[in-house]
Amino acid sequence: MAQMREEQKQRTRARILSAARKLFASPGYEETTIRMIASEASVAPGSVFTTFDSKEDVLLAIAAEKYEELAEHLAERLTHAQGCARDRLKAAFEAAYQFEHARLALQVAHLGASWTWSHDMETRSRERQARPFSIVRKLLVEAAANAEVRPEVDIDLLADILFTLYLRNFRHAWFRHMDAAGTAAMAARQIDMVFDGAAPAR
Repeated sequence: MAQMREEQKQRTRARILSAARKLFASPGYEETTIRMIASEASVAPGSVFTTFDSKEDVLLAIAAEKYEELAEHLAERLTHAQGCARDRLKAAFEAAYQFEHARLALQVAHLGASWTWSHDMETRSRERQARPFSIVRKLLVEAAANAEVRPEVDIDLLADILFTLYLRNFRHAWFRHMDAAGTAAMAARQIDMVFDGAAPAR
């Protein structure tokens, strides 16, 4: 009996998330209400609140799934990427923007909502970003090992700078109507600038 209840709970959760993905894409996150999500999912509004704390919580759950998919996508792409750590980082960013471009509205909504949510939600969001962030950091550790950056460079700070640039570029893409290739090209220039600043003196 308990197993049946858990299965029903998971099916309801999946229906809510599927409905929310559709509505957050159009008419958009700000315009979507819990009642609209419930209607689209064919459940009572109370079922949404039983499953999630808020609309922001629904968004965070969708983003968590997306970051897991992104991490898998990047890991696969990097198994085939050639060159130095700088070039492989560019390849990772390019793959990420290609992956995210179809979900650009959702990513912008996620970034916008992050300015107003609680400390607890910010902590949970950062936990969900940990796998993609770790890929960036791993490449920087590789860069340090290969003397692509100076030994005294703070790798954690450098990873934070690059990951922040990665996220910031979604706003550029949204407001400048940039495609995935254009966003990746801009990121490549940013990566070059960051690496040039951290590189050993010649």
